[in-house]
Amino acid sequence: MVRYYFMSAEHKKILTVGGGSGLPTINEALHHTNQFPHMDSIGAVFDSGGATGRRRIDAYGREVAHGDTLRVLGSLVHPDNRDAKYDVMQKWLKHRDTRDRVLGQDMLERFSSPDTGYEEIQKDWETLGINFTGRLLPASTEPSHIVFTTGSGRQFNGEHNFDEERMSKDPVMNMVLSPEVQAFGPTADALSQAELIVLSSGDLLPSVLANFLPGGMKEALAKSTAPMFLVTNLVSTRNVTHQFQPEDFVSIVEQYTGRRPDGLIVPEMSRGAFESRHPRVSSLYDLEHSHFLGWEDEALHDFQANEGVRIVTHQATDVVMKGPRGIVRHNPEKLANALREILPTK
Repeated sequence: MVRYYFMSAEHKKILTVGGGSGLPTINEALHHTNQFPHMDSIGAVFDSGGATGRRRIDAYGREVAHGDTLRVLGSLVHPDNRDAKYDVMQKWLKHRDTRDRVLGQDMLERFSSPDTGYEEIQKDWETLGINFTGRLLPASTEPSHIVFTTGSGRQFNGEHNFDEERMSKDPVMNMVLSPEVQAFGPTADALSQAELIVLSSGDLLPSVLANFLPGGMKEALAKSTAPMFLVTNLVSTRNVTHQFQPEDFVSIVEQYTGRRPDGLIVPEMSRGAFESRHPRVSSLYDLEHSHFLGWEDEALHDFQANEGVRIVTHQATDVVMKGPRGIVRHNPEKLANALREILPTK
C-alpha cells in the first residue's frame, strides 16, 4: 500500500472529485487549511481534446485519458515536498516531444493498472522522497467517451465538444458514456467510505459530474453518509450553466449523482458587484456569452432556508490578467477559509 506523509488514525477521509483545472485548486486549498486531511481524489479520465485526444486516437480507443489525472497527481504532493527536486520532476512530466506527446501521460499509461490504478506510480515517487496527502483514483480504468445530447436533439461524441460548443445557445440536456464502463473498485470504495465529499469547481459536466457515470458510482455514493459539497463555478458556460441559480446547481448534481448536495460553496460577491468592480473583464466574458456566477445575500439566505442546502461563502475570487484580458479564478489560499468551515472535526 502507498504510505502517506501525514495520514494517521485521527485524520478524516476527505474525497475530492473533478478534473484537471478545478480539482487541483481544491486540493491546494485543502493544503492551505493546515489541518492536513487525508485526501483521496477522483480524477476524470474521459478527456478527448488536444494532445490527449490525439493519443487516444493513436491507441485506437484502448487508452483512458491521463491528461487531467496528471495535473491532479501533482496537486496531491505534500507541500513540504514542493522543492527543487519536485520542480524538476514536474518539468519532465510536462515535457512534450516532437509529436506533441506528453512524457507524463506516457508514464501514467505505462505504469497504471486496471487492478491498482495509479498506486504503483505513487509508490515509485515515494522512493524518490516525494510523499502524498492521499491517493489519485481514476473514475474508471476502462476507456470510454462522453456522449451528450442538446436541447435541439443534436448529439456529440467526445468530451472536446463541450469546449467547442461552450458558446452555443443549444443547452446540454443529457450526458452518458459510450461504451458503458464500470467504476474502478477502490474508487467506489473510497466514495462509500468518505467522511466528506467535495465536488470541485471546473467544467461541471465533463470534468466533475462525469465521474459518476461509470457503473457502480451512484450506488457507492448512495451508501455514503458523508456530507457532499459543491464548489460552484465562478463563471458560466453558455451551453451548461447560463443564468444558473443555486437551485440549478443542486438539480444538476442530483441528476447525475442521484443525490442532492448538502451544501454549496459560492462567492460572497454577487454578479452585480463583480460587474461593477470589473467592468472590462465582465464585458470580455460577455463577448463569449459568459457571466460571473454570484448571487445577492438575500437570495442565498432564502435559498438556504427554503431548500435546506447549506450555503458557505468565500472571498476567493481573483482576476488574473493574461495578455489583454482577465481570467477569473479561485484563490486556493483564500478558499481554504471556506473549506475549514466544512471539514469534519477530529
